[in-house]
Amino acid sequence: MKDLYSIKPKKRKRLILILSIFFALLLITEFIEKQNLKSIDQDFSSLYQDRLLPASQMYELSRILHEKRMFFENIEDGGDFVAKLNLEEIEAYNARINQLVEEYGNTYLVDREAIYFEEFNKHYQEYLILENTILKNLQENDYNTARYLIKKNTNEYFKILDLDLHNMARIQPEVGEELLAHYKSNSGMHTLLNYFKIALTILIGIFILRLLGLEELLRRPKQKFELN
Repeated sequence: MKDLYSIKPKKRKRLILILSIFFALLLITEFIEKQNLKSIDQDFSSLYQDRLLPASQMYELSRILHEKRMFFENIEDGGDFVAKLNLEEIEAYNARINQLVEEYGNTYLVDREAIYFEEFNKHYQEYLILENTILKNLQENDYNTARYLIKKNTNEYFKILDLDLHNMARIQPEVGEELLAHYKSNSGMHTLLNYFKIALTILIGIFILRLLGLEELLRRPKQKFELN
């Protein structure tokens, strides 16, 4: 410990400054590492919340729209329409579609995805107006008008909605790959930060040992042996 007090004030200040820089670097590295881990967690969360879930939602939307299409095609082909029963079935379909659309809209959407989603909403609202007209005709037993609208209009709208869903689904793998690449980059940075922290800790340890004069203390038995 005498070596510590024997250091000149000017040199002692320099050593304290170097030690302070070491600790400051450790704190900065720790802060960067926390931000990096937060980014990794966000990437994982986004892969699930904003890519995997929307993909399953689009699949279900496509399935429900297909079932509705089959429902109206059956009527067009001469199937019976029982007003109360069939209206309840259509309302159940629409309620589930509205729920899926709302959930999908609450996820993170990239620019192109937002455009396709807006197009889907626009076309779906137009389709609902047509659907309500058809259902009204069916309730009033105006089957000729209903069949004409089904044949001429509904099938076209189902094709358009299916194309909108296809466009949104096509984006999912692209954005997923971008998120995965970002995750790999953050993971590599996290590994480098860990190595840097280990190296910095070792340097601080060596510096403290030299500062306390322990290195000199370890050499004393050897000097004593040489004197004897």
